[in-house]
Amino acid sequence: MANNIKEFRVKKFKVNNQEIDLKLNYICYGKLNENKDNLIIFPTRFAGNHNDQDYLIGNNQFLNPEKFFICIPNMFGNGISSSPSNSEGELKGPSFPRLSINDNVVLQKKLIEDVFGVNKVYMVIGWSMGGQQAYEWGAFYPNHVDRIVPICAHAKTTDHTFVFLEGMYEALTSDPNWKNGNYIKQPNKGKTTMARVWAGWAHGQNWYREKLYLKEGYKNPTDVLLDYWDEIYYKKDANDLIHMIRTWQNHDISKNSKYKNNYISALKNIKAQVLLMPGINDLYFPPEDNQIEIKHLKNAQLSVIRSDHGHYAGAGKSKKDLKFINEQLFKYFG
Repeated sequence: MANNIKEFRVKKFKVNNQEIDLKLNYICYGKLNENKDNLIIFPTRFAGNHNDQDYLIGNNQFLNPEKFFICIPNMFGNGISSSPSNSEGELKGPSFPRLSINDNVVLQKKLIEDVFGVNKVYMVIGWSMGGQQAYEWGAFYPNHVDRIVPICAHAKTTDHTFVFLEGMYEALTSDPNWKNGNYIKQPNKGKTTMARVWAGWAHGQNWYREKLYLKEGYKNPTDVLLDYWDEIYYKKDANDLIHMIRTWQNHDISKNSKYKNNYISALKNIKAQVLLMPGINDLYFPPEDNQIEIKHLKNAQLSVIRSDHGHYAGAGKSKKDLKFINEQLFKYFG
């Protein structure tokens, strides 16, 4: 069982020449040991929160709370930590500043230092945008993390994925109710349009070709759209979704004061043991881009998830995929 959600408050954090107060909400599984060397950080992903993370945690899995202290920080913009939807005054809605993956990681480090007294992390592991945060940890804090596991994630957002996400932005904001983010009612027509497009990307062709949606209880592709994709986004705030889209688009482990856009230098500076696990049919994060990255990493392995679930290869939707992920974690990290 996870502990109740906890709040870590940060005063006057500087974002784009603006000092703001933020809250980083998180939950934990397990206990921190006496040596404080069993902490695993498991960040959240796009449109997800801490409730979506338990698929990879359990006594029979690598992320075993009997062995590790597992901290799940909610990403800024997801509606749980500070976000456009839960901020007040000048920070509310479209006025909420754009927080980067780097901002998330900087404050995660402050959290574990201030609250737990931990200076070095056993592992940072994450799927999708959670994997981007794992990569950021490895590059920005090379002396403070021993292992990183980006699952279906890249060290920087590719041009192709940037274009895909811009399409999602345009779909959502096409709703007349959008009003530049100053909407009175949620722009649900825009969310529907976005969901219709996103549905073809997330699972990929094989999932539809093999009719794997039948195994998940959907009768046909229309059911998938109505009962799955609409449900995902109708529950989310539109400004939160836009914030996370922009965070994803702008991700690059070298886009910070430390590396100043020297991407190769950022990769080469990662000291942690790296396990890259892309999904073979992932349309956002194809293995080919991880293969380019690994040429510049000092200590890295590439284990491709041979899944028909597209991007969801890393989400534990398939028992086979989840078994493979755990096998690789045990293989390389014991």
